[in-house]
Amino acid sequence: MEEEKPAGIKIVDNRMFDQQGNPRQATSTVEISDSLENKKVVTESAKQDKTANKSESEVDQPKVDFSSFIMSFATQALMQLGEIAPPEGMDIKKDIQGAHATIDLLDMIKEKTKGNLEEFEDNLLKEILHNLHIAFVRASKR
Repeated sequence: MEEEKPAGIKIVDNRMFDQQGNPRQATSTVEISDSLENKKVVTESAKQDKTANKSESEVDQPKVDFSSFIMSFATQALMQLGEIAPPEGMDIKKDIQGAHATIDLLDMIKEKTKGNLEEFEDNLLKEILHNLHIAFVRASKR
């Protein structure tokens, strides 16, 4: 009888940013089994090949985590300030007061989550708020 090989451990790196805070291009997957010769790394091109065969509705959506939640508010505020262009097909007018409300919402989230965030989440939130406050002042002067 053949012995069944135990299933390996699958590790999926879903982080949006690397250690320096730069955006990552794609997630990487590593499968680890008991023997080193069976180690398999799925690269970005392999992941793209998989998703190329799926329709748009079948493509896995990225997991929503605290960082992506905060980034979505930051992106919204930057669009409201006129700092970045909205996606194609969307017409978002400059709205200083709307941006102020979005920034205030992020400030409230910072206060309400104080002491409950991981260090990188706390640093991300502080950095985003700092940049948004500067962008708000710059947009208010125009």
